Amino acid sequence: MLVFTSNRATVAHGLSRCRGGELRCLVLSLAVLGMAGGMAAEKTTVTPPKSSPTEYRIQPSDLLDINVYQEPDLSLKVRVTPDGNISYPLLGNIAVAGLTVAEVQRKLTELLAKDYLVHPRVTVSVETSSTQRVIIIGQVKTPGSYEIPPNETLTVLQLVARAGGFTDLAATSKITVMRGEGTKQKKILVNVADIIRTGDKSKDIVLEPGDIVSVPETLF
Repeated sequence: MLVFTSNRATVAHGLSRCRGGELRCLVLSLAVLGMAGGMAAEKTTVTPPKSSPTEYRIQPSDLLDINVYQEPDLSLKVRVTPDGNISYPLLGNIAVAGLTVAEVQRKLTELLAKDYLVHPRVTVSVETSSTQRVIIIGQVKTPGSYEIPPNETLTVLQLVARAGGFTDLAATSKITVMRGEGTKQKKILVNVADIIRTGDKSKDIVLEPGDIVSVPETLF
């Protein structure tokens, strides 16, 4: 008699006890082997971790909501100054622009724990984010200013899609991105026609706040 088990050695032992003429025993043994194999395969299935989204980084003019557990005088809403700082009780000016929410939270916790509180519990959230916008002009159906969503990136192709797509006159191989770098302007050429044709999205440019995307007209 065969006993159902996920142990292949036990199943194989049961199979060896079947006599050559006992077809029914052989079929049953093979079926059990298949079920055991399925169980073994199920145990080894690995689900790949999901990729984490891009973290939002604090910008000037963001409004932060800071809460310190059981410390009402240290729990407040504060706006990031144009130079990227916040003014915080006891600690004075603290540079936060460019940091993630978790990094600001950790920074405040460490500073408060250093001289003022024992095991402070600090939580930080973005009450309102500053507007991060890019501009697209020229041969798209809806030119204008568009916001880069918080915690996301925006590429040239995605911006064109948000602007309703190209017009029939667009020179899709000669799109330019104008980007400010200090007192200088950097010009980046993007061949969207080639990106669409080849499917090579690595050539698509991730936009930065303040970028101006220009789609010229085809010259016949």
